[in-house]
Amino acid sequence: METRARELRSAHKKIETLACEKREFEEKFQAIFDNSPYSIAFNALDGTYLDANKAFLSRWGISREEALARSVQDLAAVDNDERLRFIQMLERDGTFSNMETKISKPDGGVGYVLFSASLVSLGGLTSVLSTAVDVTSLKEAEQNVKRWRQKFDLTTAAAKLTFYEYDVDNDVLTWSGSMLDVLGYDPQEMRGGLDVWMELLHPEDADRATALFEEALSQRKRYIIEYRLRREDGSYADVFEYGQMFARTPDSPRRVLGIIQDVSEAKRTEKALMQSEEKYRAIFNNAPIGIFRTSYAGRFLEANPTLARMLGYRDRDELRSSVESLDTGIYPHPHTRRDMLESLLVSPDGIRRDIEFKRKDGSPFYAVINASLQFDDSGRPAYLDGTIEDITTRKAAEDSLRQSEEKFASIFRLSPDAIVLFGLDTQRIQDVNDAFVVLFGFSREEVLGKTTLELGLYKTPALRDRLYELMHESQIIRDFELTGHGKDGEEIRCLLSCQVIGINGRSLVFAVIRDLREMKRMQQLMIQTEKMQSLGGLAAGMAHEINNPLGIIVQGVQNVTRRLDPLLEPNIEVAKRHELDLHRLGMFLEERNIFRYLQGIRDAGERAAAIVSNMLSFSRNSERTFSSNDLSAIASKAFELAGKDFDLKKHYDFRRLNIVREYDPDLPLVPCVGTEIEQVLLNLVRNAAQAMARSGMENPTLTVRTKKMRDWAVIEVEDNGPGIPKDDLSRVFEPFYTTKKIGEGTGLGLSVSYFIITNNHHGHLTASSREGRGTKFVISLPLHPDA
Repeated sequence: METRARELRSAHKKIETLACEKREFEEKFQAIFDNSPYSIAFNALDGTYLDANKAFLSRWGISREEALARSVQDLAAVDNDERLRFIQMLERDGTFSNMETKISKPDGGVGYVLFSASLVSLGGLTSVLSTAVDVTSLKEAEQNVKRWRQKFDLTTAAAKLTFYEYDVDNDVLTWSGSMLDVLGYDPQEMRGGLDVWMELLHPEDADRATALFEEALSQRKRYIIEYRLRREDGSYADVFEYGQMFARTPDSPRRVLGIIQDVSEAKRTEKALMQSEEKYRAIFNNAPIGIFRTSYAGRFLEANPTLARMLGYRDRDELRSSVESLDTGIYPHPHTRRDMLESLLVSPDGIRRDIEFKRKDGSPFYAVINASLQFDDSGRPAYLDGTIEDITTRKAAEDSLRQSEEKFASIFRLSPDAIVLFGLDTQRIQDVNDAFVVLFGFSREEVLGKTTLELGLYKTPALRDRLYELMHESQIIRDFELTGHGKDGEEIRCLLSCQVIGINGRSLVFAVIRDLREMKRMQQLMIQTEKMQSLGGLAAGMAHEINNPLGIIVQGVQNVTRRLDPLLEPNIEVAKRHELDLHRLGMFLEERNIFRYLQGIRDAGERAAAIVSNMLSFSRNSERTFSSNDLSAIASKAFELAGKDFDLKKHYDFRRLNIVREYDPDLPLVPCVGTEIEQVLLNLVRNAAQAMARSGMENPTLTVRTKKMRDWAVIEVEDNGPGIPKDDLSRVFEPFYTTKKIGEGTGLGLSVSYFIITNNHHGHLTASSREGRGTKFVISLPLHPDA
C-alpha cells in the first residue's frame, strides 16, 4: 500500500507539472497570437469568426466581442466572386498562400493584402485559419513608379528626344523616346545591334561618326557627335548625339547611354551660329538631372528646368529670383555648403557627395551633387559648376530594405515556430527566437555559443550526425520529423526544416522547428473519430445477424415461462388431460433452479439486445427532432433516472452520493434532442458513481455545472473519484474499451455518448483526469447549430 501511495503521489505530481506546462504554453501561444504584426483569424466554414488577434481587430476598428458576433460576409472585405474563389481553393486543396487581393477598408478606401488560409481542426471542428499582410503601401509605390514612367515618356515625347542604350559586350542596341517623331521609325523596327544605327548614317558622315564613337568606346569618355540619319521616308535629319561610356560592373555589362536630338530645323535657320547653342540648350534643358552654375558667394547664376522642378519651383527664373542665399535656401543646414566649399578649395577639379537638400516647401530630398570650382583671372574662387541627381528613390529603396530587415527581425522574434541560426562549420548557435526559448526551456544566454550536442537537444548523437550529413549533401532539409529533448529532459516531438544561407561571407544554417505535440494529439482525436464512424458499418451488419436469434431466444424463454404458469387455463387443461399436478411441478422446477436458469437466459438475451441497440446508434439515420431544451432540467432528470437505476441500487447506494448542482440561471434554451443528452448524462453519472463505489471513498461527490461560453452551452460532470490513468484516458471513447469487470460494462457507454455529441449534435466531448483527484467530462453544444 505504501508503494502504491508513493506511485500515486508521483503520478499526481507529474500530472500537476504537465498541467502547469500546458497552461504556460497556452499563455505564451496567446501572447504570440495577440502580438503578431499581421492579422490572424479563425472562422468556421460558414464564415463566423471564432477568434481574431489584436492586429485583425485594430485593422477593422472593432472589439473582440464584436468580431465574434460577425462573419466574413458581414465585414465584406473582398467581393463575393473573390470570396467564392477562395472557398473553392480551400475545398480543393485545403490551403492557399499569399493570394494578393483588393479589400475594402473600414474607412471606405481600397487596400491590398496578401491573403493566406488553411483548413484546420479545432476540437474536432473543421475551421479556417487565415492571415492577411497589408501590402497597400507597396501597391501604391508601384503605381507611383508607373505614373512617373508615364510622365517621363510624355516628357521625352514632348521634347522629341530619342534615347538609346547600347550593350557593348552583347551588341544589343535599345531605343526609346520619340523615335517615331524624330525619324519616323517604330522602336520595335529598330531592334538589333550597332549595325542598325550604322545603316542609317549618311554616307558622308558614316566614317567620321563611327570613328568618334569607337574612340569614345576605347577611351571610355563622353562624346558629342553631329551627323545625319536617314528617316523612314528616305530624307536625312541633322541630329545631335550626346553619350557616355559606362564600364562593366558586377550588375551590368559595358554599356553606352546616349541622347539623339533632331536639329534639322536649327540647321536650316542658323546652321552655323545656333547649332552649338541649340545642342547645349537641348542637353541643358532636357537632361534628367539638375545642372547649375552658382557664384562662390552663394547665388544661382544658371539652373536648368530639371533642377528648378527638383527644388520645387515653377521654373528656373523663379528659382533664381527666390533663392537669395544658397546656404539657407536649398540646404537644411548652412554648414553643409560651407563644408563643401572647403573641400572644393582642396579639390577644385571636382567632388562628389550625397547631400540632403530642401525644396521650396521645406520638404527634404536626397541627391548626389557633382561640383567643380572655377577661378577668375586673378586666381580667386569665382563660381561653381555641377550637376544634382535626385536619389530619393534610391534612399527610399534603402529604407525599404532596412524596414524589410526590421520586419524579418520581428518575424524571427515573434514566429510561433522555434527558429535557430548556427554556423555550418562551427555548429555553434548564433541566435534563437523567443519560441525556441519557450519550446526547449533554455534561456537565450544559455544557448548562444553552444552546440546542440552540448545542450542535449537530440535524442542520440547519431541522429544529429545524420542531419549534418544531409545538410552537407543537399544544403536543405524539409519536414524532418524527430524527437528532441528540452532542458528538463521532456521529449518533444517536432518537425525540422533547415537551409544553408550565406550571411557576411559565412555559411550559416537557418533552422525552423515546429512543435508537433498538439498536432499529434489532434491526429489521435481524428483517428478516434474515424474509429467511431467505421463502427457504424460494422454495427449495421451485426444487427441483422444477431437480432433475429436474440428475438427467438428471448421469446422462447417467455413462452416456456408462460406455459409453466399453474394459473393459466390452457396449462391447467393440458395438465388434467395428462394427470399432472402443475403446483407440484412448479415446486420441482423451483427447487431445481429451473426458473432461475430461465430468468438468466432471458436477462442475458435482453442484455445482448441492449448491446446491439447501442451499436446501432452509430449507423441509424433516423429523423431526430431538435427542440429548445433547458439543460439544467435535463441534468436533474438524469440524476432522477440514476437514482432508480437497478444496477446502481444493486452495486452502490446512489443516495450516499453527494450531488452538487451549479446551474447557470442565465443559460438560454439549447437546441438539442433532449432524450439523447439525457442518455449521455446518465452514462457519465453511472460511470462516476461506479468508479467512486469501487474506490470506497468516504465522501463521494459529483458536481454538475451548466454555463454559457461564447456561442456554446457547456455541461461539466466532475467527480472526486480515483481518476483515470494516463494510458487509459486516451482510449476512454473507443468502442468496447472498458476497465470494468466482466459483466459490469460493455465498453459502449462513452463511445455512444461521444457519437451522440459529436455526430448528432456537432458538439464536443472531452475528458480530463488526475489520478487520485477525480475526473471531469465536458460537453459543449452549439447554441446556433445552423449558423
